[in-house]
Amino acid sequence: MALSSALSCTRCGTELQSSTPGVQSLTRCRGCGVELGLITFPALQNRPASGQTAERVLEEGESTCFYHSDKRAVVPCDQCGRFLCALCDIELEGKHLCPACLETGRDKRKLKVVEHKRTRYDQIVWSLLILPLPFCAISAPVTASTALVIALRRWGAPPSLVANTKLRLILGMLVGCVELGFSIWFWNRAVFSSWHVAK
Repeated sequence: MALSSALSCTRCGTELQSSTPGVQSLTRCRGCGVELGLITFPALQNRPASGQTAERVLEEGESTCFYHSDKRAVVPCDQCGRFLCALCDIELEGKHLCPACLETGRDKRKLKVVEHKRTRYDQIVWSLLILPLPFCAISAPVTASTALVIALRRWGAPPSLVANTKLRLILGMLVGCVELGFSIWFWNRAVFSSWHVAK
């Protein structure tokens, strides 16, 4: 695919001249004369890869695809066992799935590869540590302990795709230990001072 046929002016639609991939350049449109900043990626010049094609059944008695009765089966679905042709075979994490099992796994949230959302346990831990901070001495035995338990129990949970949650969990555990230590010191001091006053 030529670059000139792939890119056009955003104002008038005239095809732009090709430029060196990966290098920023200024290009003047031949149609409307506007000057455009242009950065192209090398992949833009690559031809699109052709998809797999399913083979037709040639002999009587050959296994056929569950969804396409005229196509040869190449693999069974690892979930339901239906025979699949090359068009219907969806490979995820080394497993072969049919479209129905992929849809069911996505809807019931059984496939982690196609998750809709993830619980941000690092945010929960930090909320438990920061929100009750003005009342740290009183609330820390509950909130800091809960934050530590969540951080330890959910350590192996898949992390967020947008933040380094492992580091945030480690920092959260450290802050939780500091808050818990401060709370223990505060309560020990309060109890001992009241005990001395009572004497």
